[in-house]
Amino acid sequence: MTMKKFLALPFAALVVFAIACGGGNSEKADEDDNEDNASTAASSTNATAAAPASAAAPAADAALVSGSVKLEGTAPAMSNIQMSADPTCQSQHTAPVKTQDVVAGPGGELANVLVYIKDFKGTVPPPSTSVQIDQKGCQYWPHVNAIQVGQTLEIKNSDPTLHNIHALAKENPEFNEGQPVQGMVSKKKFDKPEMMPIKIKCDVHQWMNSYMAVLPHPYFGVSDDKGNFSIKNLPPGTYTISAWHEKYGSQDQQITVGPKETKQISFTFKAS
Repeated sequence: MTMKKFLALPFAALVVFAIACGGGNSEKADEDDNEDNASTAASSTNATAAAPASAAAPAADAALVSGSVKLEGTAPAMSNIQMSADPTCQSQHTAPVKTQDVVAGPGGELANVLVYIKDFKGTVPPPSTSVQIDQKGCQYWPHVNAIQVGQTLEIKNSDPTLHNIHALAKENPEFNEGQPVQGMVSKKKFDKPEMMPIKIKCDVHQWMNSYMAVLPHPYFGVSDDKGNFSIKNLPPGTYTISAWHEKYGSQDQQITVGPKETKQISFTFKAS
C-alpha cells in the first residue's frame, strides 16, 4: 500500500480529531477559510525572516534594494494560543504562545511583511534549491514566505504529533495532506503565479496558519523582527515594488535602480 493510500484511510478520523483539537483560540477556529485578510503572525521574539527563494545567478550590473517596514501607531495586543487540546503541543512551550497577526517591535518595526517586485518582465528559471515550511512547536515556520513558480516546496513535520497542511490555493490546485509521523517531508510544486499570498492552515490545530506567495521570479524579501528586508540581484530598471501584510493590506512604490546601485526604501503601515 502506498503512503498516499495509507494517509487517505485515516483521513476521516483526522477530521474528527481536528474538531477535538480546535479548542484553541475560538475566534481563530471560526475563521473563514476564504477571507482575504486573515488574522495571524509570529510572536515577536520568534519572528523568522524568510530568505529569498532563489539565488539566481547575479548579473555583473545587478542592483540591491533594501529597506525597512514600520507600523505607525499602537500595535494591537496578540492573544494567547490555547494549546491544551493537544498536550503534545502544550508540552513544547514553557511560556504562552501568542497569535501571529501583528509582530511589531518597540519602535514599530513590523515583521512578516512580504516585499516583492510586482511587474518584473523577464524570465528567470526556478532554482534547484527548495523552500521549506516546518511544523514545529505546533506552529508554521516561517509565518510568511514566497516561492518561485516551479520551485520545490518541502513541507516538514518536526513535531511528534499529527499535523496536516491545507493550502487554500486559487490559481494552483488546492491540497490538503496529513503528516502523522514526526520527521515526515512532503514535496509540492506550484505551476502558476499567485501574487496574493496563499493561506495555509492546519485542520487539526486550528490556530496554525501561515502565508505563501507564488512568484514568477526570485525578487522578494520578507521583513524580519527588526522590520528589515532586502531584494538581491535585481536587474537594473524601473519597477513597482509592493509590500503586503496579512492584516494591513498592500502598498506600492515606484523605484528605479541603476547598474550595481544599492537603493534604500521604506514602507509605513498605520495601525487600525
